[in-house]
Amino acid sequence: RGRRFDAVVVNSTYHFRASATNLLSAEFMGIIRRHLNPGGVFFYNTTGSPRVQRTGCLGFAHGARFENHMVLSDAPIAWDFERWRHTLESYHIDGKAIFDMSWARDRAQIETFMAWKNDLATAGPGRHIEPCADVIARTAGQRVTTDDNMGSEWLHPLHLE
Repeated sequence: RGRRFDAVVVNSTYHFRASATNLLSAEFMGIIRRHLNPGGVFFYNTTGSPRVQRTGCLGFAHGARFENHMVLSDAPIAWDFERWRHTLESYHIDGKAIFDMSWARDRAQIETFMAWKNDLATAGPGRHIEPCADVIARTAGQRVTTDDNMGSEWLHPLHLE
């Protein structure tokens, strides 16, 4: 009950699946916030739902959409792309590098990821990282997902979302 974490990661199922709201609602965001250490980060899968993205951005002081996930915190997020580069370049599975830096293709992929840094300061569609201020503006008019409105579980199948 009293445990706190530096990070909570939720790779949930599709936002329109039965009971998905249990992991995507404003109320659940509140539970997560109470279990984060100061500066802690909540990272979760929105499966592309604008309502779920809006809900997260309204529930935390800082954050961004990162591809189809949200990264949120009550503290400013330090976007350290050089650290990310180092981490990606050092990943190994069964002793084999995930990115072989002797291959031009792998070096190019790392550079593509590093270019995402520009998304933080550039407005418009197609960004891989979209700050919460832009998410909130883009999703204006969308209702917040709550335990009471069942989020997308009712609206998506009826094509009302």
